[in-house]
Amino acid sequence: MKSAATIKQSELPNSLRPSDRRLREFAGNWSKVANYALAEANSLSLERIEIRLERLAPQLDGFKIIHLSDIHHSPFTSLEHISRAVKIANRLKPDLFILTGDYVSHEDKFIAPVAEVLGQLKAEFGTYACLGNHDHWTNADLVTHLFRGEGIRMLINEGQRLEARGGSFWIAGLDDHMAGTPNMRAAMKGAFPDEAKLLLAHNPLVFRQAVRWGIDLVLSGHTHGGQIKIRDDEKRILPRRKLTSGLHQRKNTQIYITRGIGTVVLPVRYNCPPEISLIELKCA
Repeated sequence: MKSAATIKQSELPNSLRPSDRRLREFAGNWSKVANYALAEANSLSLERIEIRLERLAPQLDGFKIIHLSDIHHSPFTSLEHISRAVKIANRLKPDLFILTGDYVSHEDKFIAPVAEVLGQLKAEFGTYACLGNHDHWTNADLVTHLFRGEGIRMLINEGQRLEARGGSFWIAGLDDHMAGTPNMRAAMKGAFPDEAKLLLAHNPLVFRQAVRWGIDLVLSGHTHGGQIKIRDDEKRILPRRKLTSGLHQRKNTQIYITRGIGTVVLPVRYNCPPEISLIELKCA
C-alpha cells in the first residue's frame, strides 16, 4: 500500500486535486466579478458636490448644475440606461444642465436617438454642451446639428454670458483636445475679467491651460473614472499623476471630472459606477 506521501495527484479523485480546486475557485470568483461588473455598468450613482467660487455673483449662491458626460450610446450603452439617467436628472430639478461630450461611440445611427433623449432634459436655464473625441470620430457635424435641433446649446470654441437671478457668469465650450481644434482665446472672447468663468471641456488635459487663463471652474469627462478600478484610491501611497475623477484645484482654478454614464471597449465597470453629478455653486 502506498503511503500518503507517495500518492500522485493524478491518482486522487477529481474533487480532491488541489490544482482543479484552485481552477474552479478562480473560475467561480471570476464569474462573480464579471457579473458584478456587468451589473455595475447598468447602475447609476448620484454624486453631490459643493464648489466654492471666489468670483461667483452673490445672487447665484446655491445655483445647481447637473453634469452628465460620456453617454456613449452604442450596443454597450442602451437607450433605456440613458433615459433612466435623464429621468433621475430631471427629478433633481437643477437650474442648468451641462453635457461634456462622447454622446456616441462609432456609428451615426446612434446619434439621433441619444439627441432626442438628451433633449428631454429640462432646466430653467437650459442645457449646454461641448464635443468629445468619439463625437468627432463618428460625425461631429451631425451631433452638433441634431443636438441644436433639440434645443441644446452646443458650444464649440465659443462662449456667452449666462444671466440668472440678477447675476451672471461666462459659460464657454472648448472643442475636443484630442480630435478637435480647441481654441481657448475664441472661447473666452467677450468675457469680463472680473466675472466667474465656467468652461466645458471633454478632456481634463486642458486643466493647465485653464489655470493660465484664470478660469474658475472646468467641467470634464473622458476618463470614465478609469472604468475598471482594481486598487482602492484611499489606500494609494503615491498620488495619481493623472486626474481621473472628482474635484481638483490649482491656484484659483478648479476642475470636476465625472465618471460618466456609458462604457467603451468592454460593457463593464468595476468599483467605478456611472455617475450623475449634482454640483452646487457657492460663493467663497
